[in-house]
Amino acid sequence: MEKETVVELSMKKINIAVFVVILLLFIGFCFLHVWLHGRLEVSMTLNGLLLFIALYVFFILFHEALHLCAFHWVGHVEWKKLKWGVNWKLGVAYAHSTMPVTVKQMKWVLFMPFVPTAVIPLLFGLIFNSPSFLLLGIFMVAGCLGDYALYQKLKRFSNKAKVIDHLTKPQFTVYE
Repeated sequence: MEKETVVELSMKKINIAVFVVILLLFIGFCFLHVWLHGRLEVSMTLNGLLLFIALYVFFILFHEALHLCAFHWVGHVEWKKLKWGVNWKLGVAYAHSTMPVTVKQMKWVLFMPFVPTAVIPLLFGLIFNSPSFLLLGIFMVAGCLGDYALYQKLKRFSNKAKVIDHLTKPQFTVYE
């Protein structure tokens, strides 16, 4: 008989952490940007704001698509067993596998989007003096906090244990 453990996150705690991380990263990267480029000049136009919003939505979708790709490539889950969408009540996008994967595979699934959707925009913003990409990267790092928190909760389980994530909530069930 398998031991079943439901692991869930508090959206309230995650939202507080997201706010704090955005604030700290914003302050830190503003100073770093000024140090690298001598100044930080930000201007906003309607077109610029619309472009930023479009890029942010694209990066969120790309983030979730990378989770799906990791489920498929690392977890060997068939494409037809994968789902994605938005939980409007919680205000989060999600990627879901209807099939279980191992804890080790789930760790990769959770980590996969971080570098392409968070680190690269941050570096791009710093290197090419783009405050918009810097802000995008900061938002995306904060958006990865739920994945990071779930990753941390997986550490206490054996890499061979099976995990099935919840369809729409930031939680999963581990079978040992």
